[in-house]
Amino acid sequence: MKALISVYDKNGLIDFLSSLRDKIDEIYATGGTLKYLNENNIKAESSSSLTGFDDLLDGRVKTLHPAIFSGLLSKRDKKSEEQLKKYNYFDFDLLICNLYPFKEAAKTDNLDNMIENIDIGGLSLIRAGAKNYKNVIVLSDPEDYDYVKNEIEKNNEISMKTREYLGLKAFSRSADYDIAIYNKLYNKLNGECPDEFFIHGYGKYPLRYGENPDQKGLMYKTDSKRGIPNSIQLNGKELSYNNILDANAALETVQDFDEITSVIVKHRTPSGVSSADTLKEAFINSYNADPESAYGFVVAVNRKLDLETADEMKHKFIEVLIAPDYDEDALNLLKKKKNLRILRSSMEKDKDYAISSVSGGILLQTRLTYKYDKLELKSNTAADDKKLNDLLFAWKVVAHTKSNAMVLVKNKTTVGIGAGQTSRIEALKIAIDRGNDNVRDSVLASDAFIPFDDSVIECDKHGINAIIEPGGSIRDEDVIKRSNEYNIPLYFTNKRVFLH
Repeated sequence: MKALISVYDKNGLIDFLSSLRDKIDEIYATGGTLKYLNENNIKAESSSSLTGFDDLLDGRVKTLHPAIFSGLLSKRDKKSEEQLKKYNYFDFDLLICNLYPFKEAAKTDNLDNMIENIDIGGLSLIRAGAKNYKNVIVLSDPEDYDYVKNEIEKNNEISMKTREYLGLKAFSRSADYDIAIYNKLYNKLNGECPDEFFIHGYGKYPLRYGENPDQKGLMYKTDSKRGIPNSIQLNGKELSYNNILDANAALETVQDFDEITSVIVKHRTPSGVSSADTLKEAFINSYNADPESAYGFVVAVNRKLDLETADEMKHKFIEVLIAPDYDEDALNLLKKKKNLRILRSSMEKDKDYAISSVSGGILLQTRLTYKYDKLELKSNTAADDKKLNDLLFAWKVVAHTKSNAMVLVKNKTTVGIGAGQTSRIEALKIAIDRGNDNVRDSVLASDAFIPFDDSVIECDKHGINAIIEPGGSIRDEDVIKRSNEYNIPLYFTNKRVFLH
């Protein structure tokens, strides 16, 4: 077996080659790889002995030569043999190749550094070997070394199924590499979303089914550390499609709070949110905000989960629990609930574009944020500090609540949430109904402008005594006038947080 090796990532290479010394007859390698092999007592010849030239253009050209590529692309038939023999070329049976670290270079945001880390020869080698996967074993990822070594040791050969897998893996890595280059360079050179948008999903995770049992469901990662796909599951059944959607909604909501906070979600929208001095108190408050909805729910907290909070959770019907970490005794207690899905997740926010699919296309937008430029008092009466803090709390919650959304808050705890309604006044009435007598002395946040003064009238009727909303209605003056009539502080953010 003849091998061609050209790698940037040298991890595991020596161990792999050493284990197959009696299987590999000849090794040819490019400059830096050749030096590394010889230093580690692996006999190899320079690829320059085949091409007739040393590295050109400071290493930009090393392997782009018929002596190399004919050996990778030969069909192993009589015609191919005759053509290779004519030029004293030969076949390669094994290609080990990985690429310059463009993604790492892109983190520097230095254009010259990025350009120099765009691999040309390596990418061409991988694609050539992958095209001829039936005849060439293509190792483009060091993680596959042990897998291939074990198969060779066991069967003295590589199966066609493994060759197919390695070939597809090589095409996947080359595609991801090209996507990263295009997206990063376009952003660097133009500073905006590219004319053509590419996305790479990896780490396929089969789900039991989709939203409904007759739908197939899969999850892929698009990021290496953030979000539910990168969470570590510590306990419970496998995640369902709906679990993941709800867990994502809970995680994105709790990430907006610096204070100790608990978020309970049902059907991708919060049913109870609370910030408190302790995690136990925050969880109890978020649960009691709407205990009827909090049955078979998802909960996310933004602090390490302690035993006291776990003890409060153990009797509740929780589908998924998300936290940045867990005390060992808290985790052991909750693991007694065999079906409870327990996730450890990063609290780092995702700053990439938000993507949705539609029939025949995709929608792309920057991430929704509750942050606004300036808060404007529009009424004659201002809220005191306590009410203002509740308003800002409610504004964060309403930004994660399905529209039309109306959120009532008291003492940094939601007391009523009206979500997903076609009528804004109906959403308010639902929020009031959910909160019952507890809505008195609460504050209201609306995710889009309040179109009529009927919402203010309803607030006065039930003792809701401060409002925060985007403003921008043609009837803003009616809303302001009514707020002044009832001495209800009214604030405009001049920013809509509509979540469709």
